[in-house]
Amino acid sequence: MKFNKKALYILFAIITISAHTNAQDYRPQKNSLGFNFGALTYSGRFAVGSSLADHSSLYASLVYRRRVWDKLYVRAEAFGGRMRADNTNIESQANKPNGRFQTEMAEATVKAEYDFLDLHAHKFTPFLNVGAGAYGMFNYSSSVGLKDRSDKIGFVMPVGGGVKYKLNNRIKLLAEGNLRFFSKNLDGRTGGDISNPNRYYSFGFGMIYELEPFNVLW
Repeated sequence: MKFNKKALYILFAIITISAHTNAQDYRPQKNSLGFNFGALTYSGRFAVGSSLADHSSLYASLVYRRRVWDKLYVRAEAFGGRMRADNTNIESQANKPNGRFQTEMAEATVKAEYDFLDLHAHKFTPFLNVGAGAYGMFNYSSSVGLKDRSDKIGFVMPVGGGVKYKLNNRIKLLAEGNLRFFSKNLDGRTGGDISNPNRYYSFGFGMIYELEPFNVLW
């Protein structure tokens, strides 16, 4: 009889603990902050013939991510850097349209970002992102003249991808590249017969910090 009572007590305790645990809420890692840095590379006419260093510069960005479904995130990013190019002293371009331009740039975008693998179960994952936003240029100068104020702002569409690596349950590292499409001319070259790709490439590294701890039950 005593054995049966002890067994009942143990069974009751297990059921109570199980019910209490199941009633608690699971809080997944939904929100994170990040910091990125890297290089911007211009691909227009003023880059032709020049070295990579003559049409590249640095950028940095702050990122907020929110998990909205499984491996899908919304990524809001504040991005800033310098755009520049100069092939005025390149001999092969002496008798061709050459020139230079330089500007500081600030950009705000919202992207959808998708991880192919779950970083809770894997150490790394490839990812893709695409989005849209607005940009503004300041301290602008160009060998083909100045820009109107209204021509220094516009829309941008970044498309890219990369790889994330889980350092631990709170910190992830990443490497990524983006192709950035701009709605307006960047280097100041205009005209009906001018083909300006209006593109910039970015390549960089970053860190992601999860604001919630891993597998928290309240």
